[in-house]
Amino acid sequence: MDELLAYKSLAPHVWILRASGIFRLNQESPKHHIFFHTIYLRWLIGFFSVYTIQQILKIYYSRDDVNKVMETMFLFLTNTDCIYKAVVFQSKPERIEELLNTLKGPIFNKGLPEHRPLLVDTIRHAMLYFRIFNHMSLFTCFLWVVHPTLMHIQGKPIQSTVWLPFDANQDPQYYIAIVYVWIQTSWLAHANTAMDVFITFLLEQCRTQVSILRIDLENVVQKSKEEMADTSSSYSEILEKRFRKMIIHHKEIVNSADKIQDIFGGAVFYQFIIGGWILCCSAYRMVSTNPASVEFVSMVMYIICILMQIFLYCFFGNELFYESIKLTESAYDVDWLEIPMKLRLHLLIFMERIKRPICPTAGSIIPLSNSTFVSIVRSSYSFYAFLKNSDH
Repeated sequence: MDELLAYKSLAPHVWILRASGIFRLNQESPKHHIFFHTIYLRWLIGFFSVYTIQQILKIYYSRDDVNKVMETMFLFLTNTDCIYKAVVFQSKPERIEELLNTLKGPIFNKGLPEHRPLLVDTIRHAMLYFRIFNHMSLFTCFLWVVHPTLMHIQGKPIQSTVWLPFDANQDPQYYIAIVYVWIQTSWLAHANTAMDVFITFLLEQCRTQVSILRIDLENVVQKSKEEMADTSSSYSEILEKRFRKMIIHHKEIVNSADKIQDIFGGAVFYQFIIGGWILCCSAYRMVSTNPASVEFVSMVMYIICILMQIFLYCFFGNELFYESIKLTESAYDVDWLEIPMKLRLHLLIFMERIKRPICPTAGSIIPLSNSTFVSIVRSSYSFYAFLKNSDH
């Protein structure tokens, strides 16, 4: 099965998610490993939840000051998004394993030379996107530590973005607080980027499989003739067998896309809903900072990360949709005259099956498309303009 190339695109992300305390070990692991890893998963959710509660308390105690509320609100919303996705991973591990088993299966790993470049490209892009996204997020968290530390060294008072039971402007309390915040934000950023890239590249793997199916469909006549020359089977038998395999392949792709939407659709929907508010709150805080400061750079980096997070879902969902539309074009490119009359019915049945394109959505409501990304950005600007106008 050509080294399970379909699964290799997500294998590193699975390892990262398990190491980060997001996704449980598979049931084939030793029982004592599963036991301790489960404790680790539950502890981590509690660790994140405590930090989120501290943010809620900070917002509550600062509710009369809009600027202080905005300093915490965008981080609070991001944390809730991360926790939501983590809960999905921990509450539906069997269904996620089903998807991973599909990627390991023979239908997605046919081992043909013409399929390999597409699968290898997907593997390379999956790691590239994760590294870029992850490094940007961790660098942003680092800048959030640098800015208050410089102010503290200069003797200037700082405002913590979370509620703390002590004065963070005193030593050594400050360094305890800043290390705690840095660990929380960096761990959340690392886990969040891994979850986002994992989900989006499940969609991208579906798109890759549609591209592979297009190649098989366009070359079905030629490949059948080549196989007939090398075997004793008849041309009609070979052609019929290949049509049946393509129908099964397409069914598996559609089922995988449906499972992805069913498992992660709610989390993606929540992310889209709060995405506009996060961008709005971030922009509101950014315009009140000095453009030459570390804080301003950190906010710019954070906004880019949030835009990238939303864009990944919209872009790869959009690519899957349009690649599935092209599948119909590939069916029309088949050499009909070389197909026996009794087998043309198989092609007609297949064309009926692919007539409806794969359209991934968030929560079965919002389509994952480039137009959705533009709409979210526009909405966030509208929220921001409303907040700015309400200040005057």
